[in-house]
Amino acid sequence: MLLRSYNESDRKAVIAFVVTGKQTNYVDPLAETLSTTGLYRENYVIEVNGLIIGFFQIDSKTNNQCIPDHLELHEVIIDSKHQNQGYGKEFLKELFPFLKEQYSEAAGVCLTVNCKNHSAINLYLRSGFADTGMIKAEGRSGPQHVMKKDLARLD
Repeated sequence: MLLRSYNESDRKAVIAFVVTGKQTNYVDPLAETLSTTGLYRENYVIEVNGLIIGFFQIDSKTNNQCIPDHLELHEVIIDSKHQNQGYGKEFLKELFPFLKEQYSEAAGVCLTVNCKNHSAINLYLRSGFADTGMIKAEGRSGPQHVMKKDLARLD
């Protein structure tokens, strides 16, 4: 698995991603995401054997992260054709060393996840994120748990 910066040649593949079922409640359409976020978030793709299977964003610029001095992970999507194959788990395993290398000064990474999105919450917990106990009241589909992972302890 390769995590790398998004570039415009990736656009066609990324905007074709499909999410299914309840997941549609938790993610914005990627065409919209790409048109509005490039100035304040870094866009990345997830590749497996040269095929783009996923997308994510890192907010390191706004100083509006859910936890100060942390990166904030956004818009994690694995295309529906590639779900239930262990790629989400593998992505999170690869993510922490990637972030440590790309953002060496960051104390950690945080995210918000909808309180109803139990499968994502469990995946994040199994991958080393801790639930902070904080709830972000506003969210696209309701309240969200704030979770975090310390990057400094990866050395």
